[in-house]
Amino acid sequence: MTRMVTDLLLLAQAESGKLPLNLRLVELDTLLLDAMQQMSVLARDRIKLKLGEIDQVLVCADQDRLKQVLVNLIANAITYTPAGGVVTVGVGKIEKRARLTVSDTGPCIPVEDLPHIFERFYRGEKSRTRQKDGKGFGLGLSIAYWIVRNHGGQIDVESTIGKGTTFYVWLPLADGECKESTQELPVVS
Repeated sequence: MTRMVTDLLLLAQAESGKLPLNLRLVELDTLLLDAMQQMSVLARDRIKLKLGEIDQVLVCADQDRLKQVLVNLIANAITYTPAGGVVTVGVGKIEKRARLTVSDTGPCIPVEDLPHIFERFYRGEKSRTRQKDGKGFGLGLSIAYWIVRNHGGQIDVESTIGKGTTFYVWLPLADGECKESTQELPVVS
């Protein structure tokens, strides 16, 4: 319950434009490795957490908020991947954008649910819904969506029966020096 209230407060601050982002130069490859190490505890021996493509990538961003996105996406992938499955994470550059990927070999997200997964409280088809332990309130992807959009990026998802689900986070590459600052950003929906 505490986590749900905290997440709701975060979203309320974000949507009102009162959530500051502490912008600085961030090494996405280092951040990704850090998030992977943290999430390996959740994966344990139940699934294989592996590193896919990795490249040195710099973005101007709030490091803590981007880590929150990665931890959420990796935790979801681990949660929804059956024992013996694989979660693969990676980071690379495509033209002038960074691309973070989190892929799983779990059940796919049904086509009818895909347009709604970033909506607050949305709980999709039963194969990818809250576990028996009651964790998850349908807020994590909403928060991730807000964070990515307010960094000038986008978050996409592909899900295919028999192959699993892949989330793509696209962010602008750092253009020269990043002016370190704390700023309240306008709401981006």
